Amino acid sequence: MEAKLVDFRNRMRDIQAAVSRRERVTVTSHGHPWAVVIAWEDFKPETPKASEFAAAGMWADRDDLANPAEYISRLRSRRSFA
Repeated sequence: MEAKLVDFRNRMRDIQAAVSRRERVTVTSHGHPWAVVIAWEDFKPETPKASEFAAAGMWADRDDLANPAEYISRLRSRRSFA
C-alpha cells in the first residue's frame, strides 16, 4: 500500500488495517518515498558488527598498546614533576 503523508491523519484506520494484514505501507512526501510502516512482528533490527565501525582497528599498529591493562595503569598513575 502507498499512502501520502497527509493520509496519516485522514486514513489512519486504513493504514492500520493494512499493517495488521502484514502489508508494507510506503509513506510518500511530495511523491518521494519518506518512510515504510511495517508490523512489529516483521521488524528485524540490524546490529552492526564491531569490525564495521570506522574506528575499529585504528590503533592496531601501536606498539605501546600491546598490554592494554598496563597502558591504562600507566595513564592513571600519579605524575611526578621532579
